[in-house]
Amino acid sequence: MITLLQNEENLIGSQEAIDELKTLNHARILTISDSHGNYNLLIKIVRKFGPSCNALIFCGDGARDIAELLELADENEEFRKCIPPVTAFVRGNGDPSTVPVSFDIGKNNKHAVFLYKGSVVVPLMQTLTVNSHTILISHGHYQGVDFGYENLMSEMQIHDASYAVHGHTHVACVEHQDNYTFINPGSISRPRAAQPPCFAILTVEKKFIDAAFLKISGSHSTEPDYSLYNPVY
Repeated sequence: MITLLQNEENLIGSQEAIDELKTLNHARILTISDSHGNYNLLIKIVRKFGPSCNALIFCGDGARDIAELLELADENEEFRKCIPPVTAFVRGNGDPSTVPVSFDIGKNNKHAVFLYKGSVVVPLMQTLTVNSHTILISHGHYQGVDFGYENLMSEMQIHDASYAVHGHTHVACVEHQDNYTFINPGSISRPRAAQPPCFAILTVEKKFIDAAFLKISGSHSTEPDYSLYNPVY
């Protein structure tokens, strides 16, 4: 069960859970992007897949949906148990730099000292260390991922990260350039390039990170269907 506190690195979770994630021999990361207001579907996905994962990554354009998720978790212990112990998220081009919640989530965050009580800081970039891998998280709009990965690769070099996850294009894919891997989980609500709504689960092993994509059918139903999907792009 997640601890609803945001630390000074803008991660949500207890410091014990964040530290444990760094050394796990095997980890699963629920990776979602571009919900664009469809917080009901975001909550359904987390409810179903969150309990079997060690972390949640959200790649932007849905910060207010994350706030709704956190509000529900604060009010509902059963749902809070579904959220992985560590949550990382970043700001999309449609997101504000902070979002309000009704409880004091940022009291462990030095960046929230001058904010109203209950503000969640939404960073432009984030790093998450899992099983000794540093993963760079960015929405991708500032790095121009629509046009290539050169700028994002430069950020990865600065942060000593071999893997990056991003959103923005709404196109699920895995790309490799030199020794760098770029993963886009797609969009759960506004997919492009004739793709279905989808997200990804990352499996993090000592020597590699693998992405499995799941497409969503019947997203407006009470119980959507999820199935493995091989993105074509």
